[in-house]
Amino acid sequence: MLVFLLGYMGSGKSTIGAGLSKIMNLDFIDLDILINKNTKMSIHQIFSQKGEDFFRKKEHEILTNYRFKSNSIVAVGGGTPCFYGNHDFMKSIGKTIYLKVSSNELVSRLKLDKKRPLLFNNKLNLKDFIDLEINHREEYYRMSNYILESDNILINQVEKIVNKII
Repeated sequence: MLVFLLGYMGSGKSTIGAGLSKIMNLDFIDLDILINKNTKMSIHQIFSQKGEDFFRKKEHEILTNYRFKSNSIVAVGGGTPCFYGNHDFMKSIGKTIYLKVSSNELVSRLKLDKKRPLLFNNKLNLKDFIDLEINHREEYYRMSNYILESDNILINQVEKIVNKII
């Protein structure tokens, strides 16, 4: 069974996904890395040179055309479930887990981050920006098969859920 990790940027999708893959001996795929390889550009370069619309279309194309191996963990971008029916697609081929992190915890994790394109112009009002973004995205995240409160989650807590799924 494919397991997709969803959540806002900084929620730990890539970190938890990589850790789970090692513990459980499963393949790990990070959608952003697939996008980097496909476009030969960083996410930052794509956003700054091609724009978010191009990025979202490329993200959808790669997500829906990639041949995922069964019993894999896939970390997707924070906005992935919110565009082009991506969440429905992920649920049609696997299970989705929403790593729900409070906006206060996200601010703490993201305030020094210099790599995320959506944060570049929003550092001064980071909490307001995150609250607004989560407000918009929450309806998509909540469509997940599982929702885990993740401010202080441990990998073995996610592992228990994944073991039930696969």
